[in-house]
Amino acid sequence: MAVFEISVNGQLRFAGEEVSAITLATDHGGSGAAERVCLHVGIGEAGDYEVQYLGRDLRPGDEISIKVFASDKDLTDPSPAPDLCSFCGNEKYEIAGLVAGTKVAICNGCIQAFHGAITEGAALPLGAWIRDRSDIRCSFCHRSPPEIPGLVGRNGSAICPECLHASMDLISGA
Repeated sequence: MAVFEISVNGQLRFAGEEVSAITLATDHGGSGAAERVCLHVGIGEAGDYEVQYLGRDLRPGDEISIKVFASDKDLTDPSPAPDLCSFCGNEKYEIAGLVAGTKVAICNGCIQAFHGAITEGAALPLGAWIRDRSDIRCSFCHRSPPEIPGLVGRNGSAICPECLHASMDLISGA
C-alpha cells in the first residue's frame, strides 16, 4: 500500500496510507480572479471519505510537496540520518555543511564540486562520474533516467540535478 507525505511550504501537513483524493481548489470572486486556493486530502474509501484541509489561502509562490512511498517503512525507519558524506566519506566534523536524506548525505564540498562540473564544466573530483543510465537511481529522490536528465555520483551514491540544486539552495541559505 502506498504511503503519502504532503507538505505545504516545508511544513508536514499529512502522512498516511488511506488517501482516496488530493484536491487543489479555488474560490472565485466577482472579478473572476481566484480569491482563495485550498488544498484538501480525502481519507478513507472512495465515495465515503473524510476531507482534511491541509492549506487555506495559498498564495503564488507557496510550495506543495506530495511524496509517495511504497510502504510505511520509509516513514517510520528508526535509523538515524547519516553523519558523513556518502560521496566523499568526510565526517560532519570535517565539513562545513551536510545535507542529509534518510539514508544518504552530501557535504557542501561535493555539492559545490558537482554543481561546478555540471554548470561550468569544471573537473569532477577523483572517482566521480556523470551518467544517464536508467539502471542508476538518485540516492535522494530515487528517480532515474529518462525521468531525470542524468546523475552525478561517487562511492556508490548518486544525485540528480534537481536534488543537487535543492542541496545547493540549502547550503547557500537561499
